[in-house]
Amino acid sequence: MQHLEQTLSSEQLAHALGTAETAGALAKILGCDERKARLAGLLHDSARGWPAEDLLAFAQKHELAVDNYCLEQPVLLHAPVGAVLAKEQWGIEDEEILKAIAHHTLGSPGMTVLAQIIYLADKIEPNRSYPQVEKLRSLAREDFPKALRMTVANSIAYQLAKNQIIHPSAVKYWNWLVQKTKEGG
Repeated sequence: MQHLEQTLSSEQLAHALGTAETAGALAKILGCDERKARLAGLLHDSARGWPAEDLLAFAQKHELAVDNYCLEQPVLLHAPVGAVLAKEQWGIEDEEILKAIAHHTLGSPGMTVLAQIIYLADKIEPNRSYPQVEKLRSLAREDFPKALRMTVANSIAYQLAKNQIIHPSAVKYWNWLVQKTKEGG
């Protein structure tokens, strides 16, 4: 915790703590491991404040995938970089936790329940404030899959409204969620 306090701004630390709290609560509702959810939530943004050049250099050094979208928006790399940090700095070996951290920003088809909890908790933790967040918080406790789909849809709609690029991974995640819903999953 001390290392996080030294590397994150007070706002980022409050967000990490809020995400950990929200992830733990959702894990309890969904019968998932609360300890793993809280840990992944706490560490998910450990590289969020890094400058673009540091994210790119770290990704290159650790042979992380850097596509044209990440070159244009290096902040997208904070998730996979954070997963490497969790392993190297905090000794996290649990692949489910590492993948939850790595995919919390864009999502990915086939994400585990834990990874989906971190994705959603990141967007609805108590320090977040945007239209519909209260509705999503309530819905997450009543109908987690629906809250997750609405959150992904909101994220994509926000990017469209801002005339921003949409990473193909986010679109693939959306499509997977929709298909999973159609199949009754």
